[in-house]
Amino acid sequence: MRFKHSLFRRLSKEWTIAPLILLAACEVDPFCVTCESTSSDGSFVVRDGSLEDSGLHNEIDSGVCIPDDGGLELCDELDNDCDGLVDEGFDLETDIFNCGGCGSECIIANANVACVSAKCAVSSCLEGFEDVRSSEEGCEYRCPVFPVLAEDCNGVDDDCDGLIDEAKDLPAPPTDLCRTTANTPCAGTTTVCTERGGTTTWYCNYDEAVEFEELIPNGIALEETLCDGFDGDCDGVVDDSFEGLGDECDNGELGACRDVGAIVCSNDQRATQCDLSLPPDAVAGAPGPEVCNSVDDDCDGIVDNSDPADPARIIDDMVRVDHSGLDFYIYAYEASRPGATASDAGVSTSRACSQPGVLPWTTLGYSAAASACANAGHRLCTAAEWSAACSGAGTTTYPYGNSYQANICNGADFDSIPGGMVDHITSETGGFAGCVSDSGAFDLSGNVKEWTDDSRGTTSNGTPIYVIRGGSHESPELGLSCATDLSRATEDTALSTLGFRCCSDSAP
Repeated sequence: MRFKHSLFRRLSKEWTIAPLILLAACEVDPFCVTCESTSSDGSFVVRDGSLEDSGLHNEIDSGVCIPDDGGLELCDELDNDCDGLVDEGFDLETDIFNCGGCGSECIIANANVACVSAKCAVSSCLEGFEDVRSSEEGCEYRCPVFPVLAEDCNGVDDDCDGLIDEAKDLPAPPTDLCRTTANTPCAGTTTVCTERGGTTTWYCNYDEAVEFEELIPNGIALEETLCDGFDGDCDGVVDDSFEGLGDECDNGELGACRDVGAIVCSNDQRATQCDLSLPPDAVAGAPGPEVCNSVDDDCDGIVDNSDPADPARIIDDMVRVDHSGLDFYIYAYEASRPGATASDAGVSTSRACSQPGVLPWTTLGYSAAASACANAGHRLCTAAEWSAACSGAGTTTYPYGNSYQANICNGADFDSIPGGMVDHITSETGGFAGCVSDSGAFDLSGNVKEWTDDSRGTTSNGTPIYVIRGGSHESPELGLSCATDLSRATEDTALSTLGFRCCSDSAP
């Protein structure tokens, strides 16, 4: 606060009148023009040789110190409350607003502050901040997660210590994440916390032989995609997605022209291929006579030639029946598929065959049976032809005679598998040596029933009905006789116990 102008005028006029009083009150060296002194009552000061109001009063005439600002002491190096003390109550050692000097306020980013020994310091960080770098003042690090959590494997600093996914703070990894099947490439697999494809989590650290997608935590392929000799999906089976490995394969030809090898992994490990150099390594042979075996024996591109005009056509095993006013030829064996064996009925439907020691052709309707005979250059047998072939010239009740014998043919009374209950199964053609007619036809009684060209009307919806003769391995004594014609079926009937045989007017 400055002196009023009247004060300066008075001092200028009366300087010679009362210099001793003025100097005594201020204790100012009259010869010092640059020093600073305060009067004894603190009413004014001399600075740089000039008189100024000390700020302790506003009327020089009163001679009394009048406190500024209502008597409130301020930290400004002045005696604001006129108590003769300067800046009392302000501890520059601990005051955060006047730390080490008046007006020196402690302000530190993101922190609660303190004044310690006249120096500003961090007492604690604000919520959501941490001081993780000593080289930087204040709480410079903003917590990515707040409130803080226990550290987890997720690529985030959950516990706000400036470190991400540090091993010492991570929880134990999951124990059931990885496949660790013994005796596979997965055995001993460990779990690691790492980042893959931009995502941090627990991943399985599989061996290089394991087929896995590294961006999927578990990662195991649903099925193997590489044919490489390793159990890539760790299921205990090597290359199980590639069927047939080690199986026999061929060059695609038939019969004598067929070259055989084994199925192996392809060179690119993505598929399989036939290696004809590996065992069984059957070398293709030279063309030969055609046989009813689903093989192109003569390598002419036609399997089981049945065209009568073809000189290489198959000669079927047929027997002649010449009695009772009839003269014809009939299959010596129940019809079979080309290529049938004793354990496999085959799949070819190109024609009917007559051959011993194979499973008969069953589970086909009347039209399919007639077509199979026609493809072989023959036809289904009539009722009279079938009966004559079965009973023979002597017109016997059964192919082998007039007296029923349970074990001669494959009927319901024959136990196909000794021991326990009576078992009924289809036998290979000609498997019962005694079950033969006088003309040489086998299995006309039992084994499988046989379609005949013996129509017996239609059903209510017009489906033709035909007689099926001879009985099967499930038929009792009556159904096994040559004369029985009680067993009948609609033309679309297909049973595992129903087959056929073919007849012809001319010799094979």
